[in-house]
Amino acid sequence: MSRSPGDDPNLIDALRRVGASLFATLQHRLELASLEVGEAGGRLVFTLVASIAALGLFGGTVVALSAWVAFALWPTLGHTVLGWIALAYALAGAGLLWWLRARLRTYPPLMTETLAELHNDAAFMRGRDQE
Repeated sequence: MSRSPGDDPNLIDALRRVGASLFATLQHRLELASLEVGEAGGRLVFTLVASIAALGLFGGTVVALSAWVAFALWPTLGHTVLGWIALAYALAGAGLLWWLRARLRTYPPLMTETLAELHNDAAFMRGRDQE
């Protein structure tokens, strides 16, 4: 069978379809990146709000408890009681910072899924397997 010139795909239409497909892929990747950034922002806000609330609540408790311990032990230990209280706070603060650092390290890197999809897209465009 012979083909008429109208049966062949138009180069401009083919380029337009390829461009639309690439744009749609890019749009989906940006939407995924937006979701990941939003999740990271939500974790950050939650961590900050919880930390500030805990700091305020424990601050009042620490002041009251410190005064009570100092008052109770002052007759036997004198000024030494203040040093022991300070040492206890320093150790508790160091432990809290160690715990927080360990917790923050467990979070996945930002935009991991987006980068993986972009690597898959690049491999596909080069003609390689997506894996």
